[in-house]
Amino acid sequence: MSRQPPPGLLALPDDVSDNEAPSTVLSISDNARRMQDSNNHFNATSVPLSKLHRPQRRIPRWCIVLLLVAAFVGGLAVIAFYHTGAQDSSTLITAKHGAIATDEPRCSAIGADMLREGGNAIDAAVAGALCIGVLQAHSSGIGGGGFMLVRLPHGKRPVLIDFRETAGSAATTDMFINNITAARIGGLSVGIPGEIAGLYNAHSRFGKLPWHRLFEPSIKLARYGYALNADVYKYLVSMKQHILDSPGFNTTFTDGRGQLLEPGDTVRRPELADTLETIAHKGPLAFYRGSIAHSLVQTIQSHNGILTLDDFAGYEAVSREPIETYYHGRKVITGSAPTSGSILLNMLNVAEGFILGVDGPTALNYHRMVETMKYGAAQRTLLGDPSFVDIDTQILRQISKDFATEIRANISDIQTFNVSHYDPEYDVLENHGTTHISVVDADEMAVALTSTINLEFGSRIMDPNTGIILNDEMDDFSTTNATNGFGLRPSPNNKIVPKKRPLSSTSATVIENNGHVELVIGGSGGSRILTAVFQVIANVLDFGMRLDVAIDKPRLHHQLMPDQLSIDPLFLSSMTHALAAFGHKIAPLRHASSVVQAVHRLSDGLLHAVSDARKHGLAAGY
Repeated sequence: MSRQPPPGLLALPDDVSDNEAPSTVLSISDNARRMQDSNNHFNATSVPLSKLHRPQRRIPRWCIVLLLVAAFVGGLAVIAFYHTGAQDSSTLITAKHGAIATDEPRCSAIGADMLREGGNAIDAAVAGALCIGVLQAHSSGIGGGGFMLVRLPHGKRPVLIDFRETAGSAATTDMFINNITAARIGGLSVGIPGEIAGLYNAHSRFGKLPWHRLFEPSIKLARYGYALNADVYKYLVSMKQHILDSPGFNTTFTDGRGQLLEPGDTVRRPELADTLETIAHKGPLAFYRGSIAHSLVQTIQSHNGILTLDDFAGYEAVSREPIETYYHGRKVITGSAPTSGSILLNMLNVAEGFILGVDGPTALNYHRMVETMKYGAAQRTLLGDPSFVDIDTQILRQISKDFATEIRANISDIQTFNVSHYDPEYDVLENHGTTHISVVDADEMAVALTSTINLEFGSRIMDPNTGIILNDEMDDFSTTNATNGFGLRPSPNNKIVPKKRPLSSTSATVIENNGHVELVIGGSGGSRILTAVFQVIANVLDFGMRLDVAIDKPRLHHQLMPDQLSIDPLFLSSMTHALAAFGHKIAPLRHASSVVQAVHRLSDGLLHAVSDARKHGLAAGY
């Protein structure tokens, strides 16, 4: 099969290479000062998307001549396309001993403090996650759940801790068939929260600092107040009337006179502070069997929910065996189902055979990556909770090199295909609130933690007694003839069953090189997590980009259905036109639709940590 691009698809160059792209690199002392400034007076303002565009640079005359000559002689050389990225670029943090990347500067600083105190990556991740739940209330918190991938030092086996929310005992397969909105808003949308169980499971097995110490910074923030950031404010505005009318929300995020708080205003969450303090001193049983559980169940049921005290009392975090592959000689470790880790490994296995690094990020290589995403999305339709569906054989096939070779042989270098070509198994084939934390400590323990309450502000229910915002994770299950909040079509293995855990797009990943941690990475953004993490890994390992450049690079996204290729508007128009020539149906991708946090350990042991500027994050280290 031909491996040449369609005629005339030459990727235009920029006069600044990705490895030389301007970026702020902070020393440890600079970082400390910036973190202090962030804690003392954090008053971020949102930047309109239109202002994130850099003016396109004039193409040098010699470049135009070269392109004309190449076209004239029918040359097949492709000039690599590079783009310097958005003006609001991510900050590269350098550290010697340990580093943490969260999507909130103050939470990264708290995690770094735990490392300095002698804590390990688990301690930093737990403290950081608790902080995110306070400050980024629209995306995460103890009313949700997630997954933690732990890479243990000294050759010990890695562990995946699954603290995903679960369906209640009274849940039914088609409980949302006549009202899919109820899967996103209200009491029926709430799954049993798993975050506290998961954090405690990880800490009791691997943590070093006292459990209560990890809560203290977040308790202080919730009780004495913190500055509202621009990202949360944006979501408050989008839900203004609900915030003003809803108990808990209307006393937390308003000024008491019927007006929303604005960026920089002080937010206090005393009820949540009391809740965190109780859990810090009494442990997770206080959440699942004590007064906290009673209050949450009462609130859920008052909003037409079905969860019971027995549902809460029966919840457990689950340890699962991670899955692995090798990518260019490096070991890639990620989560097994119900995460989508096997799909990430499948995409990497397929991409490995194209040897993307030879020609760089050309139109042809981007087309190949998009086709790889489409095959990955088709394979994702086979996944589900392994406690309820037998998918072991499917996963082994998905992560095998032989299967990747089969897929690669069916990828055309001259065109894309319609949906049926990729053989998905949707139930019916017809035409955002998450956070991620990456940590590496001095002993090379690595943690990749992804936590969520699903869509923005989850179920849109805050229990006014505990201050907890509850998830709407039931929307991540499949309902016949209905798409979920991220546009994903229903798949048979992900139907609702009592006590079942919904399929997740998360793909927290650790990559080792010669037995040492090299990259810890994960993201947020629903169905866009997989494609974002896939592209950042390729940017670092195939295209040789520095971590901040790799994360800032404009992204593509394809999830097979809807049948469209979403392209970040920061891509040069020439690249967009080139991809359209392959037959891709182009649609805009919101620049901040996916957010990646990562730590890159260099060959000399120095750590680079980056929190994606798309969410105005900032990493920390020491």
